[in-house]
Amino acid sequence: MNKGFSVIELVVICAIIATFSVVLILNFKSSPKTKIARNQIAAVIVSDIRRMQSSALAGSRYQGGAVCGYGIHYINKTSYLLYAGVLDGGITSCINTNHNYQAGTDYLVETKNITNLNMEIRSAFSDVFFESPDPKTYINNNSLLSGSPITISVQLKNQQNCAQQSCTQITVYPSGKIDLAN
Repeated sequence: MNKGFSVIELVVICAIIATFSVVLILNFKSSPKTKIARNQIAAVIVSDIRRMQSSALAGSRYQGGAVCGYGIHYINKTSYLLYAGVLDGGITSCINTNHNYQAGTDYLVETKNITNLNMEIRSAFSDVFFESPDPKTYINNNSLLSGSPITISVQLKNQQNCAQQSCTQITVYPSGKIDLAN
């Protein structure tokens, strides 16, 4: 009596395993144009906003220099920058400084580009700045809690509108709260 598998049994088992492997690979492969891809880009932007918020709350200095806080500034549909607001002219208080990005004055922490070439930021958004070390949030240089939040929408490139949940929206409130919604 022979013990083991015949060649035909081994071929059948290999064919079944190969079929399952192909099905799994095709199901888990994410398209660069899906909702998942859009949410991944939005999650990166939220992470960057929270990074600037955390740096400000920690009272972090930037490259050894004192700063008023940290912010995010829109450049174009596929890029934005992270910046550190410098103290104007050696002033020791940040109360009267402009918290919007000042090219040539503020420190450029990092320029960020959307890595998925099929996605873009729907429209320009106001600067968001977190004052250090106070937990104060400035949206377009306004820190009033009664001010309007900003919304950053991530969408498929060249899409005309955000109909039928085709955009992922990031909302930043004057209180510092950050929401992510599909």
